[in-house]
Amino acid sequence: MKADEICERYASRRGDLVLKLLEADTTNGSSTLLIEGSPRSLRMLAELLLAVADGEEGDGFGISPFGAGSKHFSATSELGVYVHRHSK
Repeated sequence: MKADEICERYASRRGDLVLKLLEADTTNGSSTLLIEGSPRSLRMLAELLLAVADGEEGDGFGISPFGAGSKHFSATSELGVYVHRHSK
């Protein structure tokens, strides 16, 4: 299934996906990305990852709380996501 079709299928209800950077670890300076949501929202994100990995058209897909795909995010989300498949 294509990423657009997945987004469309899950668009019937407002999502609650939250993506934000947690405070950097003071011991090594590394950052951690928090991905949070209901089982339904996390399932949608998982299906999007698989669609990009297995897709024959294009090599990436993105959604954002501030643009396309905003319906899938919580108002508290600070980041969007862009998934890019590279050939290896």
